[in-house]
Amino acid sequence: MRRAALLIALALLAGASQIVGAPVASALAEVSVVLDGHGNGHGIGMSQWGAYGYAVDFGWNADQILDHYYGGTVAGSVSVDTTVAVRLQNLDAAQTAVSVESGSLVVDGQTAGGWRSVLLRQTAPASYSVWARTDLVRCPSTNPADDPAAGGWTLLSAGNAGPLDVHTVADSTTISNSIQLAAVCEPTGTLRWYRGTIRALSDASHVARTVSVLPVEQYLRTVIAMEMSPSWAAAGGGNGRFALQAQAVAARSYALAQISYPPYANTCDMSCQAYYGVAYQVAGGNVRQVDYAQTDAAVAATAGVVRRIPDPNNLTPNTGVIALTMFSASNGGYSAVNTHLLTPFPAVPDAGDATAANPWHNWTVTLTGATIAARYPSIGTFTDLTVLSRNSYGEWGGRVTSLSVAGTAGAVTVTGSAFRSALGLRDTWFNVRGSLSLIDLCQNRIPPALVGPMAVAPGAKMTPLAPHRLIDTRDGTGTTMLPLIGGCTLVVNPGLDPSVTAVAVNLTSVNTASNGYLTAYPCGVSRPLVSAVQTVAGRVIAGMAIVPLGTDGTFCIFANTTTDVVIDLFGSYAPGSGSNYEPVLPARVFDSGAVRPAGVMRVHLAGTPRVPVTATGVVLTVHSIGATRDGFATIYPCTAAVPLVSSVNATKGLAITNQVQVQLSSSGDVCVYINVPMRIYLDVGGWFGPTASTLFYAISPVRTMDTRINLGLAGRFGGGVNRALTLAGTSGLPDRTRLRAVVAEVTAVDAFGAGYVTVHPCMAPLPNVSAVRFVARTNAATTVAGGDDAAGRWCLVSTNAVHVLVDVSGYFA
Repeated sequence: MRRAALLIALALLAGASQIVGAPVASALAEVSVVLDGHGNGHGIGMSQWGAYGYAVDFGWNADQILDHYYGGTVAGSVSVDTTVAVRLQNLDAAQTAVSVESGSLVVDGQTAGGWRSVLLRQTAPASYSVWARTDLVRCPSTNPADDPAAGGWTLLSAGNAGPLDVHTVADSTTISNSIQLAAVCEPTGTLRWYRGTIRALSDASHVARTVSVLPVEQYLRTVIAMEMSPSWAAAGGGNGRFALQAQAVAARSYALAQISYPPYANTCDMSCQAYYGVAYQVAGGNVRQVDYAQTDAAVAATAGVVRRIPDPNNLTPNTGVIALTMFSASNGGYSAVNTHLLTPFPAVPDAGDATAANPWHNWTVTLTGATIAARYPSIGTFTDLTVLSRNSYGEWGGRVTSLSVAGTAGAVTVTGSAFRSALGLRDTWFNVRGSLSLIDLCQNRIPPALVGPMAVAPGAKMTPLAPHRLIDTRDGTGTTMLPLIGGCTLVVNPGLDPSVTAVAVNLTSVNTASNGYLTAYPCGVSRPLVSAVQTVAGRVIAGMAIVPLGTDGTFCIFANTTTDVVIDLFGSYAPGSGSNYEPVLPARVFDSGAVRPAGVMRVHLAGTPRVPVTATGVVLTVHSIGATRDGFATIYPCTAAVPLVSSVNATKGLAITNQVQVQLSSSGDVCVYINVPMRIYLDVGGWFGPTASTLFYAISPVRTMDTRINLGLAGRFGGGVNRALTLAGTSGLPDRTRLRAVVAEVTAVDAFGAGYVTVHPCMAPLPNVSAVRFVARTNAATTVAGGDDAAGRWCLVSTNAVHVLVDVSGYFA
């Protein structure tokens, strides 16, 4: 048990949650508390990263992995014909509309007729009417007042109590082409294709429900591909496939063991396990396939296998109930226990979770007392954090089960889970390292005094500068040779003319302690609720940013986790001198075509369709693909020497993206230097030059969209979902008649799998470009200087399910 006594004076945030406090006059030093932690999730049962580690690093097979995590259970089986009923949550209280593009549908118990579309609508409590038609209609009206017959539908019957089952005439379990499967239309217009039967029914409260009923083996084909990365199958010389097989058994058992679920279904599609259907399509978008060969193979290799809890009164093989095989992303090195009768798994040490690829095995956060007090206002000013009990498994005595949070007005006792939720921690397994004055902890790297809100800067032009390094905490360039401690703030003075209002820089995190973020903002204002770079443990992550300067010409870099920081300067914005900017419809302007050897590639841009011959500079999104080892690429104006800076930091096996603003050579070229073999894409988003028409206006960074909290747009993006975000007239931006382009950091958070986000001015068709590339469970961000449409909007589309954040730092008008 560890106790930290704190004296708190100033409300400042550092750590997993973000609350910007107001300045408070005080003679006391500001203090913080540091938490070291392990894991990401509840810790019960299998760690997905641990399964990967045991398969790839230890050579375990799936049975060994499952035996390790699910003690108290044994391998059993179910018939491969066992069906599972999945509640489709997006259709709760909605009508059921089903269609098939190639083939025909049958409504059991209704008149046959080769139907292409079927509509099942609850017209009274527990009473359905059935309409159908022989021509294809994807998404009929959802308005219950609309008469389907007026729209060309044929009424087959009314007064049906249900359930009503719809399915294709052909056996859907043998179909691989989604156009031959039943497509279900969600109220938003999204189509999802499913194998098996679509069932409409009323629950006990007469609420309309839609359920997907299919063999559990077919259900798993789409689930495993969303729960664990299919790419893991190739890791460790192919041993990674055993992690996928273990996931298949765990997901099969979990789906069939949920005995407390409502009687009309075994499980659900969005919040139970990730079941997105065989394919899906947002209205007007492309069809996104979900099945993968690697995950199909994992399902086939474990067909019918489940984990059962042996019945002590009946030791006949394959008896006993199916275990509720819970799993989480990472257990930090020791699993947890649960009191549920179907989770008898003992806590076990987990060496596999320590695999080098796992970003969540270790983490550190720094919290101020003010942050804690903001979550527990009844305590007054925070004074004490005392861990009262732990679960006894692992370092520090294991996960926190209860703790006391005390202050000048009293104390509250909370569970470890409640504290984790309130403070946004990864896990309940953490240790209170102690309390330190921020001045001492940060080695004087603290933000300067506040001078008040930042006004919109005057319109500015861009001047490219010879790229050079401002800060490198690894060798002491421009600062002390010391990493930026989590919770601390580095003040950066670029040494430019006082007229400069913003700078174009590349921020790089190196030697990062744990996943987190960097925030870049003008010194002298309250630190905004935004991020500039998403740091990743064990990786070098770079991000371009246009950072407004404070009144004293400085900008601040805040880190919420300890990391080395490298800052390269590429350009400045100031009224008067420099070049205007012209946003263009985003387009790919270069593809190296293959992994190129290390060296220089020259790319001609001036005089091409998107960049006029008069252009002096361009905004490019740079993609590093297929790097043979970790390295970097530098984009520069073909000077005699390659500047000692990086534009994108490549990671072996991953696709990495960053944006740059770069001067063109006198012949209208840019050069791309790569220090390791990789493939390079370049996407243009705009250009600078004497005939461009817009100026840049810097503003204090502000979060405009966060789908996690329904800010800007509500709810996680689905793969293939193209959604419009109105920017004009919000967050300090001008109206649509003036706004031409917006500068913002676009961040992908908590992705279900690998993919990318495209940002565009609501174009049709979608441009073949991407702004942010991400992998499962790792946040990624890229700055976008993108044009808006005539309504002042950006449109964003993701290739995989992900939350998206947009942090605006300026605009062109």
